[in-house]
Amino acid sequence: MSSIAGQLAALKRIAEFSARLRGHELGEWHTGEGFAQASCIRCRAELRVYHSVIQPEMDGTALESLCSKGDVERAA
Repeated sequence: MSSIAGQLAALKRIAEFSARLRGHELGEWHTGEGFAQASCIRCRAELRVYHSVIQPEMDGTALESLCSKGDVERAA
């Protein structure tokens, strides 16, 4: 696994966990050169992760708001 692919895989796991805490259920990931994106299958909120040499990033409405159609999981 290349460094970029490994970093994206780790970022996707972190992003999925963060989105799930907000009640989102992500659909299939679509990967491009240096990034990956997915959307909540319930409310269509988007989530993107980016590879960066300096600092990897993630953003999107799935990280900024609760799912309007999902149940929020309680962090234990």
